[in-house]
Amino acid sequence: MKKIFLICILLLGVGTSYSQNQELTSIFDEANRLYLGQQYDAAILKYESILKNGYSNGALYFNLGNAYFKAGKIQNAIINYERAKKFIPNDEDLQFNLQMANVQLVDKVDAIPELFIYRWAQSLLTLFSLKTMLWMIYALFLLTLALFSLFLFAKTYEQKRYSLMTGLICAVLLIFGIANFLVQSYREANTEFAIVMADVANIKSAPDNSGNDAFVLHRGVKVQVLDSVNKWRKIRLGDGKVGWIPEWQCEII
Repeated sequence: MKKIFLICILLLGVGTSYSQNQELTSIFDEANRLYLGQQYDAAILKYESILKNGYSNGALYFNLGNAYFKAGKIQNAIINYERAKKFIPNDEDLQFNLQMANVQLVDKVDAIPELFIYRWAQSLLTLFSLKTMLWMIYALFLLTLALFSLFLFAKTYEQKRYSLMTGLICAVLLIFGIANFLVQSYREANTEFAIVMADVANIKSAPDNSGNDAFVLHRGVKVQVLDSVNKWRKIRLGDGKVGWIPEWQCEII
């Protein structure tokens, strides 16, 4: 995990001094030592200081979520696990810890059943992070270009045949990858989710304190943000319930 963090620091730290990168890596190491020493609040401050410097990655959010979980701040743990998912969506430890955190929630939201084909498409779209897909598309583009170049300059029929067939397969995968990337990019840009941070939130039927209470939510619940009006957010639960919550009672993932 330390190596992954250091690599991300170096990649994201273009234009910054080497000493600053070393300092942030040192802070990360110190935060890990504090966490192992069960000094969770101190570890949280260290991890948060790295985020305030403009650096973020899956390992950092994952460790921060673990520290919040150990400190008993479930809503903070969940939001950081969810942020880590954007970087490492298929990490098994992350998925397990997020599941353990969700078990402790007061509210159990049963999602509306989905068709198998829809669930399959969702899993396919979110199989890789956007950054990973971008690298895969780049690699496929180079491979496709190389294979078609080999086809043009091949001297034997067999070389032409195999390079053409393989190139066509790579081209199809490239088109599929680009389409997947565009769909996921659009969805991430146009779909917002948030975590309820207040211990108890009275969800209103309208963006007004005088509105009727639609239902009650407790800390840690994940909601989809549909709209924002006058410091209120319109949210939807996985079971289809819709209501309004004050902005300060939830935080965007």
